[in-house]
Amino acid sequence: MSFKKLAVIAAFSAVSAAAFAANPGVITFKGEIVTGACGISGDTLNQTVNLGQVPANTFKAAGDRSEVVNFPIILTDCDTTTQKNAKFTFTGAAADANAELFGTTGSASGVGIRLQAPSGEILKNGTEQSSNFVLSNGNNTVMFGAMYESTAAKVTPGVADSVANFTVAYY
Repeated sequence: MSFKKLAVIAAFSAVSAAAFAANPGVITFKGEIVTGACGISGDTLNQTVNLGQVPANTFKAAGDRSEVVNFPIILTDCDTTTQKNAKFTFTGAAADANAELFGTTGSASGVGIRLQAPSGEILKNGTEQSSNFVLSNGNNTVMFGAMYESTAAKVTPGVADSVANFTVAYY
C-alpha cells in the first residue's frame, strides 16, 4: 500500500470519528419523597384535559353545564397500613361571577370550569372534597370530571382555558 493511500485512509478515519462524536447533555431529575400513603404518577401529576369545542348555545342560564370530560389522577404504591382514604382539594383563580368555579383565560366570557369527584360530588374551588376515596394497596386510579359551567345566561364564544392545582390529604 502506498504512503499516499495510507494517508487518505487515515484522514478519512479521523473525519469519520469526528462526525460520530457526541455532544454533552444534561439530565435533570425531579421528584419528592412524601409522608403520605401514596405517591402520584408523573404521567398524571401535570396533565392537560381537553374540554373540546362546546357550542355557546349549550348554555341558556347561569349554572348550565357542558358534558363531563373525565381525567385520571393515579396514586402509586399506596400502602393502606398507614392511611386508608384520600381526599383531594383543587385550587386556582376563581371565576369572576362564581368563586366556586375556576376562572378562564381567553376571549370567552360568562363561563368557568367546574370539577366533579369520582363519587359524583360537585367540587368547589379551594374546598376539600367531602367524600373519601377508599384506597387499595398498590396503584389507584381516581377519575375526576371537568366541565364548563355558565356564570350568566349568555356565554360569549372564544378560548376558555384554566389551570388548577391539587393536593391530596390522607386519612
